[in-house]
Amino acid sequence: MTDLHSTYAKPFLIIPEQVRRLRERGMDCGDDAYAAQILERYGYYRLSGYWHIYRDRPVPPARQFSDDGREIRLDTFTCGTSLAHVVALYEFDHELRTRVGDVLSMIENAFRFFIGHRLGRVDKFAHRKPEALGAVHDGIVSTSTCKEWIKEYDRQEKRAKGDFIRHFREKYGPHLPIWVATEVMSFGVLSRLYRLMGQHDQEILAARFQIHTKDGGGDYGALANWLNSLRQVRNICAHYGRVWNRTFDVTIQAPGRAQKSEEDLLAPLAVNTINNRFYGVLLVMRHLMLSIDPSNVDVVELADYVEKRTRELDLSITQLGFPDDWKNNPIWGRTFTLSRSPMLAASLLDRTESLTASKVPDVLTAAEPEVTSESLTPKQLKNAMDKAQKELLRTYRRHQVVIEIELGGTKFYPVFQFRDGKIIDALADINQKLTRSCGDVGRTEVAKALLDWWQTPHVSSLRGETVEYRSPLDLLHERSEKDFEEIIENGNALSRFVAPG
Repeated sequence: MTDLHSTYAKPFLIIPEQVRRLRERGMDCGDDAYAAQILERYGYYRLSGYWHIYRDRPVPPARQFSDDGREIRLDTFTCGTSLAHVVALYEFDHELRTRVGDVLSMIENAFRFFIGHRLGRVDKFAHRKPEALGAVHDGIVSTSTCKEWIKEYDRQEKRAKGDFIRHFREKYGPHLPIWVATEVMSFGVLSRLYRLMGQHDQEILAARFQIHTKDGGGDYGALANWLNSLRQVRNICAHYGRVWNRTFDVTIQAPGRAQKSEEDLLAPLAVNTINNRFYGVLLVMRHLMLSIDPSNVDVVELADYVEKRTRELDLSITQLGFPDDWKNNPIWGRTFTLSRSPMLAASLLDRTESLTASKVPDVLTAAEPEVTSESLTPKQLKNAMDKAQKELLRTYRRHQVVIEIELGGTKFYPVFQFRDGKIIDALADINQKLTRSCGDVGRTEVAKALLDWWQTPHVSSLRGETVEYRSPLDLLHERSEKDFEEIIENGNALSRFVAPG
């Protein structure tokens, strides 16, 4: 006989024996037919996770907790425990899984797009090239870690089926570009891909969802933790595991700003009785959905359902990690919204290569240091040049000639605005005119309106006998500055600018 190296000695029990055992331990099982039907439908072992809280506790001075800190429960049930009530609790948990799964699918789909879209700007096969994944370059992860991820992704890509996958393979070859690849990744592989992105890209994605560090930047570490937490919850839901009254293995990390201020919407995530319980998961999902689909109140309705159903089942909502004052958090208001500017700003950064404010001075090589009669050392000359470059950028900002995108406390400037060590004069003139026509609106809305004008094909030009429409940005790259100005003026292109508001 095979030795299974197991100490398990409990006997197999047929359904009538299971019913008898439950009754002997004090559970009201109803009539035999009902009890048998329930146990056959749900299973004794699965239901045991729900009747556990109704098992008696040892009477002091007997031990209340095991050596590993687990609460000790006896085999007998507390007076009044019924199988029907246990089933109601199971069905409550089933509803939680269903609703959580629906929300997670929306969150998962959003991150498939955002991660694929961000990496697509780097390289259409960035997910297959360690050198294109910034985390390797930044030293955040090792090349071997990246290669292990690629192996796991390869297995999933090979298993992927579907008409659109077949179309790509037949037409282009075996490997999928990143914006298609994210559609065949498991949530676990997708969440690990986020950690392989460059720190700069991770920060932008975190700031997009207003997950902030103490100084206001994008808290990429917290977002990576959230994705891992949601991955675990999704797997539990997919395999019909219990989510009610569960202590999750992945402890949710509070973003830096939430750790700093008790008034922050996400401050409860810093509390140990919340960050590994169901309420913590709900708080994370609610926060993410406020950026993904601001009008969606599914998570709010789920929280209200939990409150209502726990009351009907005579359960304590605190068993799911809900604090007593949870309703005081504005995030649970049905009409509550987050600022749309971060999501909009991040979408603009997806559209154009940009430099941070700290990097722009490096390209302003035409800046002229202050003239001095004294001879300068190389170090002094460099410092003078740095000062001149920063002052030149400040001048551009002051005169409203440069497109500026702000996200997570960092200012970004599209690269196409600069040439030959300075801003392009024709572009600066147009930016200033268009910006001043916008009136009193936010910088992000102004930046979007300007980018829309620059990137949208709306300027007609002749190619042979054919009239085609080009974007001002294309014309700026293709023509001399003088020709560009003539085309814009003759085509009355500025009249097609749509001011925000």
